[in-house]
Amino acid sequence: MKKIVLPLVTLCFVLSSFTLKTEKETILYTKSSLENGKKLFASKTCSACHQEKVKVVGPSLKDIAAKYKAKKASIVLFLQGKAKPIVETESGQTAIMQASLSITKPMKAEDLKDISEYIMSIK
Repeated sequence: MKKIVLPLVTLCFVLSSFTLKTEKETILYTKSSLENGKKLFASKTCSACHQEKVKVVGPSLKDIAAKYKAKKASIVLFLQGKAKPIVETESGQTAIMQASLSITKPMKAEDLKDISEYIMSIK
């Protein structure tokens, strides 16, 4: 019995040391993903229509984040074209955004998640 218990305890300890992240590592990852999200947001020309706190052509990121938080909806699914928009806009704005989805649909899910995290960080 001792021959089985000791290796199992050792294995659990070793595996847990690989899977646990410190708070500092988590914060660094979040900061990195926010920076990547902000960079992608700008490079994909999203900022031509959406500003952080001011409505330009489309709604502000602050308004978008508030709606998605309130409804617990996924920006990633919307950017993949798998969910309908939940932020109320004029039909012309919706048409522009639908055309812009051709930019976001082929993007990697990880990059879309970073963009989503950036948008959701705006208060």
